Amino acid sequence: MTVPVLDHRVLLRPGDLEPLGADRTIVGVFNPAATRFNDEIILLARVDESPMPGGSDTLVLPRIDCDNGEPSWVIDTLPREGTDTSDPREFRLADGSMRLPHLAHLRVVRVSPDGTMVLSVSVVPDLLPSELWEELGIEDPRITLIGDTYYVTYVAISRHMGIVTALMTTHDFESFTRHGIIFVTENKDVVMLPDTLDDGFTAYHRPVSCSGVSPPSIISSRSSDGVHWGQHRLLFGPRPGTWDCVKVGAGPPPIRVPEGWLLLYHGVDKPISTDPVGTYRVGAVLIDADDPGHVLARSQEPMIEPRHPHERTGFVANVVFPTGLVPTDSGDMLVFGGAADEVTTMTRLSVQSVLDHLKVSAT
Repeated sequence: MTVPVLDHRVLLRPGDLEPLGADRTIVGVFNPAATRFNDEIILLARVDESPMPGGSDTLVLPRIDCDNGEPSWVIDTLPREGTDTSDPREFRLADGSMRLPHLAHLRVVRVSPDGTMVLSVSVVPDLLPSELWEELGIEDPRITLIGDTYYVTYVAISRHMGIVTALMTTHDFESFTRHGIIFVTENKDVVMLPDTLDDGFTAYHRPVSCSGVSPPSIISSRSSDGVHWGQHRLLFGPRPGTWDCVKVGAGPPPIRVPEGWLLLYHGVDKPISTDPVGTYRVGAVLIDADDPGHVLARSQEPMIEPRHPHERTGFVANVVFPTGLVPTDSGDMLVFGGAADEVTTMTRLSVQSVLDHLKVSAT
């Protein structure tokens, strides 16, 4: 049972932005973090840039060179022979290693209070890759307000550390302080609970086992400082034979409802010949308010799935990927996310309709 949609629109497309250099093109603006700040909504949007294509027998792969002072955009030119490029998100080279055909940074997007209109898009130097462990880009942020500090978790990629999650904080969205890597490779989809239960932090993250012993599942963890994490517990994983049978990952940070913590997540099913990546859909779980490692209810069917042309076709087809959520005073939620790994969308839902979807009484 999908959830009734009150409003849905595309906020940003690649053509709406200018690339950082004339030698590259923007192929996606998507997967934004979201929060309210003053009288506006702030998004931190992922912007993917690709270099101009090379010859038919070569690959042009971007990275950031952080070794000589000011970080700089450089291109590695490699032979195409023996490379698997069937997944547009990542190329497998002949030696078995992985490289990205694009490089991502984050931009600050100011949106009207109702979530319907982009007011401005800004390039902030602190949101450009600048560390060795960010050399292949920074992606897919999430924002959590705890106290008076905005905690920003984001994915950083490099040939040295792999795919990791790092942490920044800000108070004004003009300057950001890096706190380094908080979950090592391969780990992403990290969100923090907007509350310090028992004077500590709670995070949900999604490690990937290269051995294949366990499927990509959501884990809950605890920390005293937001940087060093432990007390890891399985929250939930994929379910065989369902719409989320291959992997699951957290969407936006949870929001508090009378029944507990409400967390949206993405689930992926098995790839098929016409859908080689698998379809990304959205579900929800209700988490115990007193025990953030315990699920009370979970979507049996997806609440959102690809329906619109911009969700079913694009850089990666059949993807809806929620990454930001802003509650409204009227009892709705504005869900910001990516569609087809290409555009930024806003979907307005009733919180009550999501609870009904979970078959949870709102009394």
